[in-house]
Amino acid sequence: MSLKFCPKCSNILIPERISEKEFVEKCSYCNYSRKFNGKMLIMKNKIPKEKIGTKIVEEKNEFATYHNKCKKCGYDKAQIIDLGIFYSDEDNLIMLKCGKCGWSERIGKKFS
Repeated sequence: MSLKFCPKCSNILIPERISEKEFVEKCSYCNYSRKFNGKMLIMKNKIPKEKIGTKIVEEKNEFATYHNKCKKCGYDKAQIIDLGIFYSDEDNLIMLKCGKCGWSERIGKKFS
């Protein structure tokens, strides 16, 4: 089955089932329709969407295993993130990301 286009408005004609063996090609823009002769290859099924916001989610970072007290929310575990080096003469950039609120702080050398 190839794509067919509406002779009135040039949009794609979408096949729809009328009965077990009878199909119609319809334009969703101008409502033009014509009988379709041939086998239907693809069936159009609507998939139900899940309702968003119906469950309570408590997000905590499962990678947060390092003991560090967050300065923002007070949570006691953090994830260690090593961003590597940008230049060969620098130290690694290491960040601690809070397991609860996601706030990050840099550890390592501090310059004044």
